[in-house]
Amino acid sequence: MMPSVLEEADIPNVFSSFVNPTGITVVPCSPTAKPLKTITDVKNLLQQGRKQDLKYLLRNNGWPVDHPIRNQLWPLLCTQHQNDKSSNSMEGFYWEMVKQVFGTMDLPEKPINLPPFVEPSHCHSYYLTHKGRAAVDRVVSVLGYAYPDIVYSPTIYPICALLLHYISEEECYNCMVYLVASKEKTFITQTKLLYEVTWKTVMQISKKHVKGPAVFLQRHCNTSRAERIYMDWIWWIFQGLPFQHLIRIVDCFLHEGIKVFYRTAMAILILFYKNSSSSSSEYQAEIQKNGVDSALTKFCKEMPVTPQKFLKVAFGIRGLSSAYISRVFIRTEMVLRSKTVISGSRQLVRSRSSENLPNSQSQNNIQMVSHTLTIRERMPEEVHKEMVSY
Repeated sequence: MMPSVLEEADIPNVFSSFVNPTGITVVPCSPTAKPLKTITDVKNLLQQGRKQDLKYLLRNNGWPVDHPIRNQLWPLLCTQHQNDKSSNSMEGFYWEMVKQVFGTMDLPEKPINLPPFVEPSHCHSYYLTHKGRAAVDRVVSVLGYAYPDIVYSPTIYPICALLLHYISEEECYNCMVYLVASKEKTFITQTKLLYEVTWKTVMQISKKHVKGPAVFLQRHCNTSRAERIYMDWIWWIFQGLPFQHLIRIVDCFLHEGIKVFYRTAMAILILFYKNSSSSSSEYQAEIQKNGVDSALTKFCKEMPVTPQKFLKVAFGIRGLSSAYISRVFIRTEMVLRSKTVISGSRQLVRSRSSENLPNSQSQNNIQMVSHTLTIRERMPEEVHKEMVSY
């Protein structure tokens, strides 16, 4: 069945008041598909501590973008990550902060000065109204006041914007607090160094686990250009993919963490390679005309498979356990830190507090993989060679 565009007459009351849903493409469920699970099913699995079963439930239930489950599902998934560091989500805390920061609870009519961790060129608001964009600005600003050690985190804004499509402003803030303060899993990187670590991690695991697509990408550009393409990996997702794909990805991300985005990026490469390798492909023609980066952007926007097929490709990639990804991530972080120390470079914003101590996210990263990270003794020359060639 072909996707449909919501008309004014048939707009379901599932989106928040901050959304203008006209123009949102809906991919209906297949008539032969199994009945979708309910919020009660999700609650039962959470109460029983069956997180692995919940993971598969979220991956396999293709709720369309206009399904009413998300206004309960998303807060529920985020709340499970609550810990002692997320006390800034206590009831009423958000509105107290709003009054302190802005002096009123009314949405400001003038633009808000966003925190410096926001990337101005990536303030994606999707289908939010003008008031919706003002609400995102306000949530992000309050988050910046509550967590001043967030140095650089360009994904906070689009994630916040997506949440506001289905839940209230206060719920959105609370959800963001749970994600930012999570100890067990990484959801959002918060320093420039760790942002660099993520794209290098994507590049490394892609070259190992999706070799064909990675080689295809490399074949059509030089090494430095390929690296620049990988640098934008997160924007393949947040800026490139259709809304209906993005929403299903977020369903899984809110439970599993940033590794869902890694799999998403690799799925994009797999499908891009599959649809571009033929000489008669329109994407091959785009590569020849405007370059592989332009073709990849075009492909993301026109994603030719359904959201559920896309997720099947993403979660079908073998060998990507959380422990493995964490090892690659930590190893990459260690190499980058070592290179920074050796070169004396100050170009990267270090993951340090104002007292020059490791910040909370760095400590969490080390704690998360301490039980899986095997340190092998190697000759100093080997370590130095690895750092230089990285």
